[in-house]
Amino acid sequence: MIIPVGSLINAAAIILGGTLGLFLGNRLTDDLRKIVFQGLGLCVIIIGLQMALLVQNPLILIFSILTGGIIGEICNLDGQLARGGNALKKLTGSGNNSFTEGFVGATMLFCIGSMAILGPLDEGLTGDYTILLTKSVLDGFAAMALSAAFGSGVMFAAAPTFLYQGVITLFAGSLQSLLTEQMILNIKATGGVLILGIAFNMLELTKIKLSNLLPALPMAVLIVYVLSLAG
Repeated sequence: MIIPVGSLINAAAIILGGTLGLFLGNRLTDDLRKIVFQGLGLCVIIIGLQMALLVQNPLILIFSILTGGIIGEICNLDGQLARGGNALKKLTGSGNNSFTEGFVGATMLFCIGSMAILGPLDEGLTGDYTILLTKSVLDGFAAMALSAAFGSGVMFAAAPTFLYQGVITLFAGSLQSLLTEQMILNIKATGGVLILGIAFNMLELTKIKLSNLLPALPMAVLIVYVLSLAG
């Protein structure tokens, strides 16, 4: 059985970065925390744009986002994830008012993106977790900045990140035979749009229920598959 070493390291980096962020957060002024958070938000915009601009057929992207958003809204995924965060907050006895917001936002940031898919896939197929090591460094610094602003909820995002990536690693062989290059490309582009949404929320430009847009990722795969059958 394959052990998802890369995902374990990734989860540990999130916890370590989050812990350092908590330590620093108490020592940073509000203005310093704000500028760090805004700087991170601007960097996230660049990451999202790089991925979103990979799109070759904008109609696939549009239909993926719209249909995924409708499904997510009907299922109230945002509410369910928030309830999970509130349950964790109650379980830990945290008095942090931003605990759930930090948990949900960090989970979305760490689980959406090309490295969160390609990294565990590469580890499962070749045993190479170089991509996940790179992601671990990035996530560690992101967790530091996020936990300084939102508190301990950010560290608990390590659990869903590990589970999500670990499952991909364990089933990498099956996924490789199912996912075509076009499917992966559209997953990246759709994920890039969601990452842009994360940045907009971080910069307080608007408030998007990003969890409700998560079904857009499997919808991108489904639409590409249907179009391949039609072609």
